[in-house]
This record gives sequence, structure tokens and C-alpha cells, in this order.
Amino acid sequence: MYLVLIVDLDDDVGRKAGLKTPILGREEYIKAAIKLGLSDPGDSDINSILGGVKLYDELKKEGAEIAIVSGSKDVESKECAEKIKGQLDFLLNLYSPKFIYVVSDGKEDELIINYLKGHDIFVWKKRIVVKQSETLESTYYLLQEFIKKTMEEYIPLILTFVGFSFLLYAIFADMGWRLVIGILGIYILAEASGVRKKLFNRLDEGSELINIEPISYAAFLIVILLGILYSYSVTPKFDNLNLYIGKFILNFLDPLTLSLIILLVGRFISRVINLEENIFSLIKRYIFYLICIFILREFLANGAKYIMGNLSFLSFSLYVIVYLIVIIILTVILFSKESGKK
Repeated sequence: MYLVLIVDLDDDVGRKAGLKTPILGREEYIKAAIKLGLSDPGDSDINSILGGVKLYDELKKEGAEIAIVSGSKDVESKECAEKIKGQLDFLLNLYSPKFIYVVSDGKEDELIINYLKGHDIFVWKKRIVVKQSETLESTYYLLQEFIKKTMEEYIPLILTFVGFSFLLYAIFADMGWRLVIGILGIYILAEASGVRKKLFNRLDEGSELINIEPISYAAFLIVILLGILYSYSVTPKFDNLNLYIGKFILNFLDPLTLSLIILLVGRFISRVINLEENIFSLIKRYIFYLICIFILREFLANGAKYIMGNLSFLSFSLYVIVYLIVIIILTVILFSKESGKK
């Protein structure tokens, strides 16, 4: 027996026409095409449905059935795959076909062919392309998805990163650029090595992951203790207590900054693993915390210079005021919208 199968992977039939799949039989098929056409006349799935009806009419004398299956809007999601699989299993049990014609309007709808072939069924694909070549249709689909994803997801992230980069440079000059390049380098390495993708795949699957937050706390304490010992050993023994304290603080700044960054990274990874909030909000929050760490470093450095007499009280006060203004402005810009939603 033949089965003419139309695949609507992104569920236009459900989202636009409000129909549940699988849709069985020629009459329901035609109704689905009309309803989808009235909701969106430009949808290419209409042509696939009509092409399937034409093929069915040619085969019905030899014993054929016709059906539509659909997935979900996010064609790469687990939900889409499970929905498609469930409908295919239902049709295979219902009709037990030996020959399936898969009618499609694009490459993305043909992902189910390998699954069908695994059931000892001969599968033949029939592409319905209207007024355009296969390459052009596929290219258009890829460009459409890229632009859509860029506009919805990447542009806010890019603008946020650029804004933080300018701010870091304004506050810390060349050190700010080193920090920006470091963050960007970590992200690129995570993407290139597939670490980020593997992490999120394991999260989607509900796999248990190691909680590294306690490890980061232990590393934080170790670096702090080593930093105190190091600063004590390299700080000259001045007769003037202010000079000794100021020099000790300057020597202790790098170990303190490193320990706080280790603690911050551990907490960030833990929050990502537990998915406690939106990933974009999480990134904004922890970049803000990172900036606060470096502002604290600059505050302590200028405080040490003031204690040693290398900086006037007026200059130190101006630095403190500037740092406070920066923190207040960032807090208002980044978190006022989130608190309003709550």
C-alpha cells in the first residue's frame, strides 16, 4: 500500500490554520489547504498539500492513503522531534505502508526520511518548488532563519557587549580592552570546541552535572590566603605604618581580584547549570558584577595611594564619586526593567 505523506515540520498548519495533525483523508486534506490558504496565501505548504492531493489521485486506484504530519515552530527542538515521531509511529501502525511518498517544499522537511527508512519502508521524496530553484529556496530559508535569529537573539547581546566594552575602556583604559578580549576569547573557545552546545544539550536532557560552586569557594579561600602570604613576604618593612599598609594593599590587589573572579565564574556556571533565570539576564548581571570587582580594585588602589600620601583627598573623593555614579547608572539601566517585571 502507498502512503502519500506531507511533512509540515514548522507546524504552519497548526499555528496558522489552527488544525491538529495528523490529518487523514482527501477531504480533510483539501479543507486544510483552503484554511491555510485563507490564513496565509503565501505559505509554500499550500503547494505541498495540493501536490500531495494530485499524487494521491494518481495512486488511489492502486491503493493509497494520504496524511499530513506537523512538528513545532522550533524545528530543531526536542518537542518537534518527539511530535513528528509520535505521528509517524501512529501512521505506520494504522496503515502499515510498504511505499511512502514524502511530499515536501524544502530540505528541512526531509529530516524524517532516515527514520522512515529504518522501518524497512521504501521512501521516495517529491519536492514541490514554486517559481524558484531548489538552491534558491533553500538559500532563502537559511537567510530568513539567520536574519530572524540575529534580530531576535544576537543583536541585544551584541549591543550589550559593545556597551560594556566601551564602559570598561572608559574606566580602566588598556586593562579594560584586555578584559573584553579575554571574555570574547573564552566565548569563542566555548563555541569552537562545542562546550557550550554540549552543556546545554545535557541540561535539556536533564543530566546531572558536577556542582562547581563549592570548588570555586575553596579556590577563592586558597588564593586569598596565598595572596596574603605573598603580599606580606614582598612588602618592605617601612617605619611608617601608612606606607606599609598602602604597599601591602597594592601587592594584595591582584590576588584579591583573581580570587573574586574565580568565585564569580563558579557562581555563574552554577546558575547556568541550574537555569535559575534567563541566560541573557544572567550574562548582563555577571558582567555587571565583574565590572564591580574591577571598580573595587581601582578603589583600593587609589585608597592605598591616598594612605601613602601619593594622592590627594580631593582626587580620591572624586574617584569614589565617579565609581558610585557608574554603579548607580549601570544598576538603573540593567536592572530597573527586571524589577518592574517582578
